[in-house]
Amino acid sequence: MSSSKIKTFLFFMKDASKEKPLYPVLFILQTLITGLFPFVNLYLTKYLLEAFTENAGIKKLALLGTLLVVFNFLFKGLMIVLERNIAKISMYLSDYYNVRLSQKAALVPYSYAEDPEMIEKARKARGAFFIYAGGIEGLMNNISPIFSGIITVTGVVTIVAINAPILLLVAILAVIGSAITVWQTNRVKKIEVEEYPKMDRAMEYVFQVLRKNGIAKSVRLYDASEMLATEVSEATTSFSKVFRRVGNITANWNCVGSFVNFLKNLAIYGYLAYKLLTGMITIGDFSLLAGSANTLKDSLQDIITKIQELGKELSFLGEAAEYLSMEEVSHLGSKELKNDTIPEIEFKNVSFKYPGTENYVLKDINIKIHPGEHLSIVGLNGAGKTTFIKLLCRFYDVTEGRILLNGTDIREYKHEDYMKELEVVFQDFKMFSQTIRGNIVNGDWENPNKELDNIIKMSDLKSLVDKLPKGVDTMMDKQLDKEGFEPSGGELQKLAIARALYRDAPVVILDEPTAALDPIAEYEVYRKFNELVGGKSAIYISHRLSSCQFCDKIAVFADKTIKEYGTHAELVHKEDGIYSRMFAAQAKYYA
Repeated sequence: MSSSKIKTFLFFMKDASKEKPLYPVLFILQTLITGLFPFVNLYLTKYLLEAFTENAGIKKLALLGTLLVVFNFLFKGLMIVLERNIAKISMYLSDYYNVRLSQKAALVPYSYAEDPEMIEKARKARGAFFIYAGGIEGLMNNISPIFSGIITVTGVVTIVAINAPILLLVAILAVIGSAITVWQTNRVKKIEVEEYPKMDRAMEYVFQVLRKNGIAKSVRLYDASEMLATEVSEATTSFSKVFRRVGNITANWNCVGSFVNFLKNLAIYGYLAYKLLTGMITIGDFSLLAGSANTLKDSLQDIITKIQELGKELSFLGEAAEYLSMEEVSHLGSKELKNDTIPEIEFKNVSFKYPGTENYVLKDINIKIHPGEHLSIVGLNGAGKTTFIKLLCRFYDVTEGRILLNGTDIREYKHEDYMKELEVVFQDFKMFSQTIRGNIVNGDWENPNKELDNIIKMSDLKSLVDKLPKGVDTMMDKQLDKEGFEPSGGELQKLAIARALYRDAPVVILDEPTAALDPIAEYEVYRKFNELVGGKSAIYISHRLSSCQFCDKIAVFADKTIKEYGTHAELVHKEDGIYSRMFAAQAKYYA
């Protein structure tokens, strides 16, 4: 077993033991009992048969028979108790890792969410627990038989070596044959495992499409169901071919395994029958040696099989361990930041290119946003406006230069402290399948009613809330609650504004959340929001100029940098300026 797999094993043993200390203890007990059980059974059976053939008397027969029954009864009872408790803890750990993986997706740096390799790593990590492998339960279900098998093999090898050493050779040859069969079977099954994610991705894509309202409408409008059905059919047909091929090869090798087992039994029982008939051993010895030889072969084969299964489990769990060990945003920065004043923000010689790319998206950005200042960032699509905000939100680290908050590099601050300074509403903002209250308070369950009624009024949501059956506790998803509702585009805008106001961060950012609105409606949204923001710092981003007239400063992005900077009055009168041309083209909307 490779060092990486050993590290994976130790990672999960330590992690699971920390969460449930009783878990490894139960498995150790199960391992010891399972490993020692065959010896007691073999010897009690031997003594019972010898007592019967030697006419030892009814009392001795009854005693041995009773011991055999009681021992088996106790063993089965104890195993049931252990297995039930192990199953209960395994179920808990399965849920525990499900939650851990879900939380991890939200805790790793945002850049991972846009990196195809990281997305695939997250998929494989979940697959290690729920699709391709059995997770921590599968790991322990392979570990326990390996160690119990080693205990059993040690004992039966001693018995057979002393009484019939030739049977060791028979058992080992049979194990080699079985091992080849298992190896070949697992080798072809690996093909099946590799093909499954392709089908899974296709199926998941289709189901996501059908669940999304906007796309679901397009599917029906353009009769795209046949196209989606074709995608699923192609994926499943391809997988079915692989599945059938794997099934046929597996069946052939299973036949080989059965034949090897037949030859093994013929050799063992033939040899022992000869020794019994010639008086070299008793009927009790026959039972003991035959049972020991079979137990040896079965235990060795089981160990080999479980080691191979364990290797497969650890390969998948290695992805999960690596994913769970990734650095989290909460570990970024160590300096505390008190949210007691409105901060000053400065981009100093900032340049940026996305990881894995060579082209700069932003170049030499220099701008200072004073406390309480309202800044409008404008420019055509693709000018780098949203990337500017992603850097400010620490979704990515700058490639060159620094972003300062109150004169300190933002990377030095504790991530959770820094994020409390900002409230951002992006163009592609989403609401959760939660209640209105849940979406507005957005995790602030310690004080979920703080200013909620007032914010609902300020966001012009009161009329909507009043007509809903459960008010602010109405679910925003009809699929989860029949009494829920699906908000319109305008209602979503208001809810996003309510969420931003509730957070009460000193810096508020709107990154084109009104792009779907017409220019006049967008202007009204920005104007009202600007009034609600009051003395906080605010950054408004748009390729339209709705927010510019009431902002303190305007930054015009073009060609990956800030081409123009100043007040509305300064820029609108700049001859042949970018801003003046843009405003002239849109002036009719704001007259």
